[in-house]
Amino acid sequence: MENIFFSFLKKIDGISFIKPNDEELLKFREISDKLPDIIKEVYTNNMPAGEFEFSDFVFYDINRLYDENINYVAGANIFPFGFFTFASVAFDGDSICIDLNDNNLPVYQCSHEILCDETEIYDYEEHKSLEFNYDNIIKVSEKLADSFTEFINELSDDT
Repeated sequence: MENIFFSFLKKIDGISFIKPNDEELLKFREISDKLPDIIKEVYTNNMPAGEFEFSDFVFYDINRLYDENINYVAGANIFPFGFFTFASVAFDGDSICIDLNDNNLPVYQCSHEILCDETEIYDYEEHKSLEFNYDNIIKVSEKLADSFTEFINELSDDT
């Protein structure tokens, strides 16, 4: 049975695939411990050759996955709490993340503005600062899908 993520990617015009080099594989292994196999398979065998846009999202190659989760806000601030950034919103840069703490692997849109400070989160709805922790990240983030598979299936329906 073919990987649904890879099937989705192959349907997108203009995407080419390459084998990751040794340096890219080392970077990916550093950040991918808890990722589902459907993502690991794509990035370790035939990853997209660079970033690409689909719908309102920009999906990343290995180098950008690494940078987004280790060096760039909001991904680097939320990665220690179990959120893996794999894409962003094209028009505002918000992180699109998988919650690796939840076995269902829900997908969230995490604001780079709200989550830019490592010590507190500003909740604009309640007009107050919150402690920077897992529960509050969930509270201020928008759930896009109950699982990564659901997210990909919804995007596939747009192809």
